[in-house]
Amino acid sequence: MPKIYINCPEGTFGKEAKPLLAQELTDIAIRVERLPDTPYVRSTVWIYLNEYRPDNVFHGGVPGGTKVISVEVNAFSGGLHTAAKGLIIKEFTATIGKHAGVAEGALIPVFIAIRNVHEDDWGTFGKRIQLQDLYNPPKDRRPI
Repeated sequence: MPKIYINCPEGTFGKEAKPLLAQELTDIAIRVERLPDTPYVRSTVWIYLNEYRPDNVFHGGVPGGTKVISVEVNAFSGGLHTAAKGLIIKEFTATIGKHAGVAEGALIPVFIAIRNVHEDDWGTFGKRIQLQDLYNPPKDRRPI
């Protein structure tokens, strides 16, 4: 159930690339977090792609920086062990680079922060939700 925020300058991803990127990141997140791949669980992986005008992207205090991409992944504490976090970083970076058109073999300008959120701090539709709710969803649970 990760919540993923991608921040990048406008034009980093083409219109056709955005839904493909979201689909692939969702697939990776579900697989790495070892969640059941059901329509309900899939609907709990939310990705927000925030694009900024070049004059609102600063590097060293100067506007118009390069297409550096930052990614924030919020996940349940305990949902991603150390090796899984490494996979998220590696696979998200490669996938983002592919959809951003980064040349093969070039460094991919992606910075990823993974935040572990305690179960007491997750809420959906006015109620707390726990990681076990996602590992064991009712078979007939409709997607969000």
